[in-house]
Amino acid sequence: MIDNPGMREVGIADTASGLEITFETIIKYAENCKFKDCAHGHEKGCAILEAVKNGEIDKDSYSNFRKMEKEKMHFESDAKERKKKDKDLGKMIRNVQKQRRNDEY
Repeated sequence: MIDNPGMREVGIADTASGLEITFETIIKYAENCKFKDCAHGHEKGCAILEAVKNGEIDKDSYSNFRKMEKEKMHFESDAKERKKKDKDLGKMIRNVQKQRRNDEY
């Protein structure tokens, strides 16, 4: 158990290489998937699913990989949304400042 005062949740912070390091073996199998955009969930030709089926990849490890992959996607989408909101706020502030300057003259 870990005590994190003031934090509601702990998630993936290093999305660039976190999964690749933690699940290196699974990622190597992904290179052999039939399709480059394979989601590794139910696609025919998925090398990871084949390896799980053959016992080359532990089912629990695959399950953890899928959970972490979903969390990574969630984190990345939240980061993109925050960036867009910050950009929109910046535009709004500039527009208000510009309008005020125009109203002064």
